[in-house]
Amino acid sequence: MPGVIMDNATFAGPRHAPDDHTSSNGDNLRNGSLHINGAAKGAKDHDRDKETYTGKPGTDGHKVLPELAHITQGFFPFSTLVNRSVQQCWNELSDLITELAAIPVSPHSSMPLLPVNGKFPGNQSPENLQKKLRILDFAHAKRAEFIKLLVLSQWSRQARDVSKLIDLQNFIRARHQAFVDALQRVGDMKRDLVQAQVANPDLQTALEILSKGRLESLADLGYKSSKPLTARGALKRLHKINRIISTRLALHDSIPGPFRTYRVHDGRVTFVVRGEFELDLSVGAESELSQFFFVDIRFLYSPSSNIPKGRMSNELDAKVNDKLRDSGLTGCFNFLHGLVLTNKIHILFKQAVELARGLWSEALRVELLHRTLVIQYWALKPGPKSWVEIGIKSGYGNADNQGFGVPCLGLRWMRDGLEVDSRDIQFDTEDLSVECLLRSVIALHISYLLSSAYGILSEYSLFSTGTLSSQAILNVTEPGECQLSVQLTDSRHLRVSIEPMSGAIILSASPCLSERSESDAGLDRSTIDDLVARVSRLRCIAAIEELESNVRILGFETVSPKGLKNDIRKVFPADVLRFSLFWHPSWERNWVVAATSSITGDNWWVVQLRRPSKVATDFSGPGTSVPLCSGHSMSDTFLATNHQTKSPSFPDLGYCLSGMVAVYANVSYLADLQTVEFHPPLRALKVESDLQIPDIFIRYEVSTLPRASQLVLPAGLKRKNVLKNTVRLAFHGIDRRKNIAIFVAYGKLVAPLTDLCTLVRKSDSSLVFKRGGSDFALRLLAPAGRPVIVELFKSLQTLECALSILDFLLQKRLTPQSLSLTHISFAYGPRRDLSATIGIGLSEVISSAELDPVRILARTDPLLFLTLGIRFNHPNPHRRVQGSLAAILNHPSNEAGLDFVTEILSFTLPLMRALEQITSNASRQESFRLQVIVRNAFTFLLHYTYQGFRFQLTTSQHSGQLTWVLRELSSSEARPGHDQLKARLRGTLYHSKGNGWKGLGNGVVADAEGVSNVIWALDGCFTGAQHNTWLPRETKSDDQDHSTQPVSENQNEPVALSQPGMAGDTTMTANFINDKSLQRHTVASNAADVITID
Repeated sequence: MPGVIMDNATFAGPRHAPDDHTSSNGDNLRNGSLHINGAAKGAKDHDRDKETYTGKPGTDGHKVLPELAHITQGFFPFSTLVNRSVQQCWNELSDLITELAAIPVSPHSSMPLLPVNGKFPGNQSPENLQKKLRILDFAHAKRAEFIKLLVLSQWSRQARDVSKLIDLQNFIRARHQAFVDALQRVGDMKRDLVQAQVANPDLQTALEILSKGRLESLADLGYKSSKPLTARGALKRLHKINRIISTRLALHDSIPGPFRTYRVHDGRVTFVVRGEFELDLSVGAESELSQFFFVDIRFLYSPSSNIPKGRMSNELDAKVNDKLRDSGLTGCFNFLHGLVLTNKIHILFKQAVELARGLWSEALRVELLHRTLVIQYWALKPGPKSWVEIGIKSGYGNADNQGFGVPCLGLRWMRDGLEVDSRDIQFDTEDLSVECLLRSVIALHISYLLSSAYGILSEYSLFSTGTLSSQAILNVTEPGECQLSVQLTDSRHLRVSIEPMSGAIILSASPCLSERSESDAGLDRSTIDDLVARVSRLRCIAAIEELESNVRILGFETVSPKGLKNDIRKVFPADVLRFSLFWHPSWERNWVVAATSSITGDNWWVVQLRRPSKVATDFSGPGTSVPLCSGHSMSDTFLATNHQTKSPSFPDLGYCLSGMVAVYANVSYLADLQTVEFHPPLRALKVESDLQIPDIFIRYEVSTLPRASQLVLPAGLKRKNVLKNTVRLAFHGIDRRKNIAIFVAYGKLVAPLTDLCTLVRKSDSSLVFKRGGSDFALRLLAPAGRPVIVELFKSLQTLECALSILDFLLQKRLTPQSLSLTHISFAYGPRRDLSATIGIGLSEVISSAELDPVRILARTDPLLFLTLGIRFNHPNPHRRVQGSLAAILNHPSNEAGLDFVTEILSFTLPLMRALEQITSNASRQESFRLQVIVRNAFTFLLHYTYQGFRFQLTTSQHSGQLTWVLRELSSSEARPGHDQLKARLRGTLYHSKGNGWKGLGNGVVADAEGVSNVIWALDGCFTGAQHNTWLPRETKSDDQDHSTQPVSENQNEPVALSQPGMAGDTTMTANFINDKSLQRHTVASNAADVITID
């Protein structure tokens, strides 16, 4: 019934006039009987809704009619609809406001808009217009809904009459249904009374039979009984019948082929058809034209039963006699032969049905089509179906069926949807057994599957080479004895069989091995392929599990492929069924080894995991895709299979895997460089069965290296080719303390240098020279997986640089003391009592990103810059010019360099020794301070701080020779005794001369040896003066230290150097303080020399 909406004005109004015996509708509604959105609680069924007539008379003497059933189902208040409509409008308005707020609106244009009809148009951007359209659409839609509510409100005020009409319609329909039910029940009763009718009894016939014992109306034929037959007469007649039958069969009747086996006895002839029946026939007359008559038949196959007496026997008798009469013996045989064949098929059908209902439940599907029995086995197995058809096969043209060309039972075998030869099926037509037939068929089918799988497995190299063994045991009659034995590993074997009833593949591994279910075994794969795939999968699972248990002993960790963002499976061939990833703590994080297993063979792989980087984006080009992982097969067998845990060589497996990761990373790096020749190539990099890691032979020529890999030497150092161009890089294991790989590069010198092995310290393990030969070895350290090629090239070039420096020192007749890749120490001086160390290093540390081969090939500027340094120990006086000499070694000018530094060492040695002796003299009692400021190796500032005198000592060309020039610098500070010191200086130095020096009036010029005498004479001028004439009257406070005061460059103008390439002054300040004088005066300081860099 349709729902009715009622407003509050008429919803609870009365249904009829008030009455004491009836309840008003308004009360019922107020009591909660109203149905809202469905049936209310306590709703009554159709019968209970009907009001019955009570029979009570009214006040006026008339009977009161019963009240109509009031229908309230589907009614709901109009206020509910209004509330829900308002709530929905509010929710949609809120959603609209949120949605419009998310739409960005472009700001107003800076150009003013002209008013239209006196009004400014406002923001007319597309986003703002879209918002306005959405608001307008929403308002129109809601306006239409509320108009509908207004119409419903007006209509609901008249809903009272509609409700009465609904009640009346319900009453009419209930009465109409009652009339229909009454007619239906009358019709059913009339139909049921037909079965109760009984025919009237024949009383007259019954009384006649009961009184007379017979019925007069039946006629009497009057037959006479024959005379009894004696035994002699019976035997005589039987012999006569035998002669008649024999004569007829021998002379007159045409006997079909299957009836050629017969015997005549006891007045009958018995035809024997092997495997079918024995038929007894006899004759009824002596005439050769009379027919044979059917006597008996016995079936010669089992299971079979005799034909029961009665209707079936009589029908068979009549049917055989008709065939004998019409078609003779041939027709009789054809009829009985067809009957037997049909009977056999039905017997087989019954046996098949019993099997399908019993042990073979749900495994067989049996269907009989005319005289063809179809038995489908392995019914629940997916894929192509297999079945056996048993039917009557025509014998025409077939001489094998008993040799007479008669129909017989035939088999048709459909295996996996294809017809195959059925000659090998064991089918006994005399002893009928469907179970034996099915066992033979299934055994042949299983033998075919297992033999095919065995043939496929035998073609794989693992089995054809004898690494693993397999054996197939087949049987043509017993399917349970068919099995396939497969060796999975050295310690695990698998027996494969097929369950005869269901056709399910049974895999039994020893030790136990669980096969995880695979989703790829579907309808698109044959049973043989599925069998081979499952055997292959189990073989791979066993191999991987055995390998994982062995490799974990060596400290390797398994890596889950799910935790990697790269699709590792794409690296391996498609035939790989199982793989396992391993990582070692001594390796880089982006390198793993993978053990892959397939039925064709097992392999070890080195896999590099590459992360998307800016390098690929910058240098690969827009149309180039950089693979996120790459792999290389390094062995064709599982090395762990041949080296079990009990084998002495098993620990070498960890060494081998780490070595292959390290070697492959370097070979891959060389292949990416494309400019350096090496051997073996990447594709030929393999590990032999003896776990030997191949060495890398690299052709080393600096000219063939990428520009970024060529070491840039200082301008003053010339490159010399002292190494032969073949370097052998070998892996030497893992340093367990540092977890890093050890590489050793072996090479030879072009010309042997004597005593190289004695120069290399025993504690230095990075460089080794062979005693008395030209062979050398470099040790390189890096985590396995990080290439050492750049480090190798850098070390080789550094070694060439060190050997070049060594050769130069020998040419200068200097005495080398030690040699390494980072420094060269030598002795110099007249007595070789001074030593210096030349440091060799790089200007900056190179990041790993810069070493990427793509970046190196793309760079056109050099990446490696060699820097030289020089270092002196504390007693060496040249330590004061150490920074200046280092700057000269690395100066870009060709005139500067090692040769120039050795000349400087020789030229400045007397000066440096004099300064060292003066500053280190502790026997003087005078309290003074001398400050030595080193601008460079050729410019010195001497500052006597207490006296206020400053001197500049520089080099200059004098008479074609390099000399020292000492000049006094003006000072604005005047102290007591200043004039006396000046007079002493003029008399002692400026207007005098000595050994190797000469006064210039305002200065002194000296040669390399005489400068020491000048320094001593200068120092003597200040040492001989009385300190009270120049000592300040006020003592400095304890917290002031003149030794550390910075010297302003404005006070001392540097003198231009005559030698080129002296750019960038390096100032070293030495403050010398006398301990005893400081004890006399309260000036806090340190007795040690303090060197500062200006």
